[in-house]
Amino acid sequence: MPNKAKTGRVIYSERAFHQDASEAMRGDVVRGLIELITNSDDAYGENKGKIRIEIERRHGPWKIIVRDRAKGMRSSFMEEALIKLGGRTSGFESGMPVRGNRGRGAKDLAAFGEVVFESICDDRYSKLVLEPTGDYRLDAERRASQSDRERLSIPRNNGTVVALIVDGNIRYPQHDKLKENLSRHYQLRDILADSRREVILVDVRKGTQDVLRYQYPPFPVVYEGELAIHGYPEAKAIVTIQRATERYDQPPSDPYRPGGLLLKGRRAIYENTLFRFESNPHAGWFTGEVRCEYIDELASDYDRRWQAGMKADEINPLQIITRRRDGLEHNHPFYTKLSAEVEKHLGELVAAEEENARKDAAGESLRMRKTLDELGRDIGKLINEDLREIDEEGLGGPGKDPEETPALAVIPENPVLYSGEEKTVTVRARQDSDVDFVDIRLDPEGVVEVLDGAKIELRPHRTRSDLLTGQIHLRPLLEQGESFLTVSCREHGAVALVEVRSEPVIEEVEIEAPESLQFEREIYRLAWTKRKSLCLMTPIDLVAAEGKHVRVTSNSDGVVVLGGDCEMKLDDEVEFYMSHVMVEARTIGARAMLRAELGSVTATSNVVVSREGDSPSIKIRILDEEAGHRRALVETEGDKVFIKIMGRHPAFRRYRGPAPKFPGDDLSVCQTLVAEIVAHEAARIVMERRYQSGSASGSLDAASLYVEHSRYLKKYLTQCHRRLISDNVVARGF
Repeated sequence: MPNKAKTGRVIYSERAFHQDASEAMRGDVVRGLIELITNSDDAYGENKGKIRIEIERRHGPWKIIVRDRAKGMRSSFMEEALIKLGGRTSGFESGMPVRGNRGRGAKDLAAFGEVVFESICDDRYSKLVLEPTGDYRLDAERRASQSDRERLSIPRNNGTVVALIVDGNIRYPQHDKLKENLSRHYQLRDILADSRREVILVDVRKGTQDVLRYQYPPFPVVYEGELAIHGYPEAKAIVTIQRATERYDQPPSDPYRPGGLLLKGRRAIYENTLFRFESNPHAGWFTGEVRCEYIDELASDYDRRWQAGMKADEINPLQIITRRRDGLEHNHPFYTKLSAEVEKHLGELVAAEEENARKDAAGESLRMRKTLDELGRDIGKLINEDLREIDEEGLGGPGKDPEETPALAVIPENPVLYSGEEKTVTVRARQDSDVDFVDIRLDPEGVVEVLDGAKIELRPHRTRSDLLTGQIHLRPLLEQGESFLTVSCREHGAVALVEVRSEPVIEEVEIEAPESLQFEREIYRLAWTKRKSLCLMTPIDLVAAEGKHVRVTSNSDGVVVLGGDCEMKLDDEVEFYMSHVMVEARTIGARAMLRAELGSVTATSNVVVSREGDSPSIKIRILDEEAGHRRALVETEGDKVFIKIMGRHPAFRRYRGPAPKFPGDDLSVCQTLVAEIVAHEAARIVMERRYQSGSASGSLDAASLYVEHSRYLKKYLTQCHRRLISDNVVARGF
């Protein structure tokens, strides 16, 4: 019997559903939260409203809940919008100012686990449960009860609550990191900058909550104009380009980078791009936006033609908005022509920066300039770690009374570990305490692990004959937690509180007693989106005359004082009054003056917001100069430290080639020399602090000094060579 032709529809299996959803979300809960936040924002439209994000961390499956009190959904809309793939239900197709346009949206959340949608609309309660397999259960719609409203925290009117039960195999993000990522993600910036919207991130376990905000930096505008797009007479693009106060070098794959032009439609931000200048280091100076609502018109027109069975228009041959939430389709002819128009103006600005760099860089090649900037940031972080460790050691200099030194101590007393990084702490004992070995115990276990076993040996200190020392190597196991580290031997014992954090926090340094009301420092550098506790000090007699109440204010919205009213408290150890005030850096590039008022007395301090905060700002420059026998000079200018390499030093000049282009800068032999010079100067910076701080003995001999310097040099050389000379160059044999 002959086979008969068959017709039908392609079966969309459970596996295919999960694969598509997983590919869209990529295991990143930030992508899922962006979907939920933008959905709630679209539901509010032009109205004011709050979006509440609750993260409930626990062992095994954990939970994300997003709540709004917007327009809500009826059961029929849930069925159409959340069950049908590729449906046109968001309002985008009719020109409404919303982001959703692919008909996938919240369905992809099932990549993380079960999703429960509950909503009240027109006093009717609806619920839909979506499984990772694509299976769903839609309950019968009913009248909303008072218990429904109380449970969902929708006391009146409408609203929606989405609960996502995240699979335990997907690691939950640390709260502060999640706050930072959501606050900086380019797709959320318009929402978080909108005064009509309040987005709150809640840590359910700790009971804390943070308002997520973004403020566009007040950089000067260097170009502004409306562009016509050739071949698309109805299209217009409004372009605003600003020049940042520092250059950004993050790649386009980084969704949190502050640089780049935001490519926007009616409401959505589709990309953060520098177009064809992504690989040009001088383009990193620019930020801004390209607003083109015609993108949304093209997307809607393509869908209308496809549904009507019409042939695609040659000027709109494919869907311009990608399915995977990765921006626009770069092969679309409109994107190509839009890019060309923007690149004309951006290119002129980049070319001007290139020319200025040639004049200012004293002959450095463009590639070398970019590499040195990156190396400066890397080395600055390493130097900061070592300087902080030196401050923590506190061994004291010569002449210190041995009786004041405890028989057994752990240094530092409160070691801080950062997730993914190991930490070494020191056990110190007096020579006369008759201690050779110490036992180690952690309580509770599971926060950190000791890599050296349960017992370590103490050896003579390399510079202090009256001390024995040993080292304990710790590795964090949790992203956040605390554990007591106890060391003991015979009748002696010492305890340290070990803390695990997600990222470094810069500790303040001790200064002299105040003569009047003053901040601890005249200038602070805060990392963008971070908070910092600033210290105020005042002498006892001033408090007696003016009282204890202090008010702190900021003259910039980019630096916000959190709880500006505080009370001075007497610190018996230093015998003056102190208080702390928390500030938050909300706008990169912002500069603020903080003003503290204690009765009739005032004090001020300046705050600068940058990417790296208080890590030393190391700038590396190659100058077409010489300085006698010195290969480099280290100079401080304001809050920056400059390592200035002398390009005319005989050991360096012969490899660079002739001015003004210095072609040898990009050769591996020159880069190797730069690595050696920078590492040497970085080690010298740390050694000078170590010696002057009193943490090394005043009688430090030449051999010991050489050993100390070599220890730091090894660390810096590794980073310098890795940054300046790629593995590919090494593999090719230079």
